[in-house]
Amino acid sequence: MSLYGKEFLDDAKEMVADFGVPGSTAGGAVTFQCLISDPAYTTVLEAGGYCERTQYSVRLPAVTASWSLPDGSIGASAATLSGGVPIPSLGIGKKLTVGGKVVRITSQTHKTASAWITLVVIDDSQ
Repeated sequence: MSLYGKEFLDDAKEMVADFGVPGSTAGGAVTFQCLISDPAYTTVLEAGGYCERTQYSVRLPAVTASWSLPDGSIGASAATLSGGVPIPSLGIGKKLTVGGKVVRITSQTHKTASAWITLVVIDDSQ
């Protein structure tokens, strides 16, 4: 457990410090740094026909307490993991602001003892 809890989480925090973008939950209750993928474009069948959907993968460190980046800025203003599961604000259907984009969560993945919470999100305008 210590390997995952300490070594991998420290690596995740370092990657976010180097390449992260700012993110926050709806209303800014929890702010954090995270990684966001390039957009993936898919065609989905919706009521009324086929629509183009822009999808991203967002990864943030699975931390149980707030933490700061080496420059003193906020890595996460609160825990993103509570009781071994992601906080409710990171649940499916919730909105986030990531890198200036307002997105809605469509999928959430966190494996026990993993250093990452992975979210699949779509532009909220879709």
